[in-house]
Amino acid sequence: MTTATVARSDKMPSSLPYIVANEFAERFCFYGINAILVAYMIDFLKFGDAQAATWQALFKSGAYFFPLLGAMVSDIFLAKFRTIISFSMVYVTGCFVIAFGGESETMLILGMFLVAFGTGGIKPCVSTNVGDQFTSANAHLIERAFSYFYIAINAGSSISIYFCPEWLADPDLGPKVAFGIPGAMMALATLVFWMGRRKFAVVPAAMAKPGMALVAFFAVFFAVLAFTGVLFMACRESPVLKPFAILVATFTLLGTLAGVAALFLKTGLRNALPPELRNWLERSLTGEGLTIVGKLLGLYLFIAFFWSLWDQSNGNSWTIQAQSALMDKRLFGFLDGIPMFASLATYEMLPAQVQVVNGLFILILVPIFTFGIYPLLGKLFEVTPLRKIGIGFFVVASSFIIVAWIEQRIQSGFTVSMWWQITAYAVLTAAEVLVSITALEYSYKQAPLYMKSFIMALFLLSTSVGNAFTAAVNTIMVKPLAATSIAAGEQTWVTLPGAGDFVTGQKIDFSGETGVSVVLADGKTEPLAGTFLVSEVDATQGRVRLMDKVYRKPISSSGSFDAGRAEVSTYSLVGPVYFLFFAALMAAVSVLFIFYALWFKETTFVREEERS
Repeated sequence: MTTATVARSDKMPSSLPYIVANEFAERFCFYGINAILVAYMIDFLKFGDAQAATWQALFKSGAYFFPLLGAMVSDIFLAKFRTIISFSMVYVTGCFVIAFGGESETMLILGMFLVAFGTGGIKPCVSTNVGDQFTSANAHLIERAFSYFYIAINAGSSISIYFCPEWLADPDLGPKVAFGIPGAMMALATLVFWMGRRKFAVVPAAMAKPGMALVAFFAVFFAVLAFTGVLFMACRESPVLKPFAILVATFTLLGTLAGVAALFLKTGLRNALPPELRNWLERSLTGEGLTIVGKLLGLYLFIAFFWSLWDQSNGNSWTIQAQSALMDKRLFGFLDGIPMFASLATYEMLPAQVQVVNGLFILILVPIFTFGIYPLLGKLFEVTPLRKIGIGFFVVASSFIIVAWIEQRIQSGFTVSMWWQITAYAVLTAAEVLVSITALEYSYKQAPLYMKSFIMALFLLSTSVGNAFTAAVNTIMVKPLAATSIAAGEQTWVTLPGAGDFVTGQKIDFSGETGVSVVLADGKTEPLAGTFLVSEVDATQGRVRLMDKVYRKPISSSGSFDAGRAEVSTYSLVGPVYFLFFAALMAAVSVLFIFYALWFKETTFVREEERS
């Protein structure tokens, strides 16, 4: 028997430009919304820092959980094209719900859910659609194609991350424009993808005519979501379980989905499934498929911790850190005094804009790593994907040591140049190149053709779990305070037990009906809500004095404190300890990963050239 030799081709697929353009516009939308969510919740809805970080992390967690749904809908029922178009419509709707829902928590929750549902549904399909365009003849170009794909992601995200905060901060534009323009870009992304419909190489779904099977599938999936939601709310009502509600809900949701799959595979219910769906489940979750899933889930658990750290630079804790006026955001202030650079010297970035440097660093570092660092390291040792990932884990931990040092300086009242956080972004981005791009390509190659979207969804699930972990930490670290009184006036003093244990710069959150109002510089008032800092500790009288979180100025207030209706809290991970906690956690995970990498054995699957 002879094996046909497939001629090598160095030509990129003609469908790739449509995929890359679609990804550029879609990432503009997602990262634009994500960049300003924390600023919107803190500045417009008066959320505390921990609550805003939790909600933003849960939004990201949902956006990376729903790829499980999108992948199964694609692989089993609709194939990639129809799945992407369908979920994109939900995505666009969610964008405009946030944009035009007013400053309403309910509309924000609805909009975030729809956006997370939509972007999650298309995410595994778009990325695997890149690989599907290649055959064994040009499979050597996959790595380069994924680099183009990743450059499009970061180009789109960088542009929106810069402009959306500007639009949000502009009183003449505000949330409607800041969230509305990303929605328009998502509509454009949908149109561009539709235009390329005749050029895509198509891997058909398992079921040619899904019919009621698709309806039943959605019914089961949403029943599991509803059960998890009820459990989450029950945990929120329990004083003991409330801090751990997110973790309980996360593991319950994943466990229930796995249990439902096992139920249909291991019992007589399997006979009630359509043959195509039953065959897909058996191929994906038994035998070789189950072995591949099990091995990759171990890898993805490690990667989940990486995303827990990385995503905090993307509109979360790093953005909150940058809000402080003690972080000098005049990047070119050193040019002050030189007339020809006067405008440049006074330019100051907005806190939410700083994360734009991540995308810029990606554009710089991808070719440096691809054509410089990897070949250089290859002369010293074999540069395998797992070795890249392992090195990246240690690198990302070091970036959090830098931001911990920044936080220590800010908490102590010292000014820190934004260039220090930019340095942390450079280190973080190097870790991203090592881990994210590598794992994206690696996941595709590890999956057989019939379950590539499903494997990609499991890879994206690592981001969901990582963000759920971040949200859980931000919930668990909140310590309720039994504040007994607030002395309003030109200075605001809060009397509470254990005041002597507080330190200058420590955060205190206020929510609920406090009965106290903050007097602004223009004489207007607003409720005492959100995050404030401790300016002075009076241990003898058991009280602390408040100051503004951004400019560290005394708080002038009026009114009478209502202890029964107010909620006052602080954080157990104080200042730099928060970042050091994640750095130490990632370092420990990195060491454990070394042993995992020694055990893991890889296999590569690519699509064979079609023969007549």
